[in-house]
Amino acid sequence: MPERHGARALGVGVGPAATPEAESLRSRPRSSEAAPGVGVGPHASKKCLHALIVVLVLTAGTTAHDFSQSESTIEIAGPDVRVRLSLNLLELPDVDISRDGRVSYDELDHAIERVFGLVKAHFTVRAPDPVARVRVDRHAIVEDHVLQMDLRYQFSHLVTSIDVESTLDALMGATHQHFATAKINGELQRVVLDASNQSAHFDASRVTMGRIGVVLFAGVALALLAWYRRKPRLDA
Repeated sequence: MPERHGARALGVGVGPAATPEAESLRSRPRSSEAAPGVGVGPHASKKCLHALIVVLVLTAGTTAHDFSQSESTIEIAGPDVRVRLSLNLLELPDVDISRDGRVSYDELDHAIERVFGLVKAHFTVRAPDPVARVRVDRHAIVEDHVLQMDLRYQFSHLVTSIDVESTLDALMGATHQHFATAKINGELQRVVLDASNQSAHFDASRVTMGRIGVVLFAGVALALLAWYRRKPRLDA
């Protein structure tokens, strides 16, 4: 999902050595009664500050639009893989019909089948065989332009590993990045998918530190239980 970009205030200072042009500006009086030694007047300063703010806002806006990003959270649940996908609807053609920078539910309803088709074509989950069915359990608009979809990828067997592929860069631009987070055996695994790295493998059957900890804890508990049972007891 695209991040919000805030404008930073930039300080503009005057160095110790002034140029002849700066000295000339300083020597110009604001009026016929201006006191000597007074620099640029407050009206001129306000105009310069206003121009600087406009430049900064335009630059920040351009940078925000040039940066493209989407997100997904993935969880394996038996034969299902549940995915919450978030992407910017403003980056998809002909969704924001009114061109006001916001997407209404009426506009989304008009385009939802096409958007869902694009998602299925450019965001795929295999386990390792192709999915049997993809369902949309829920969808919503967040922050007036971000589509949040709860997808369920259904397979005909228990899922132990998945391959996730994102070609959203072909749809949203070559610089697009997709941030995928998978919850595997209680641990979060994160990967960034883009034009140079379009797929990732997540294995729920692999040995993890969490699994090692569970096995060690169970072993210690069983050993203590066995020792307690073999401990000689004194008659009361």
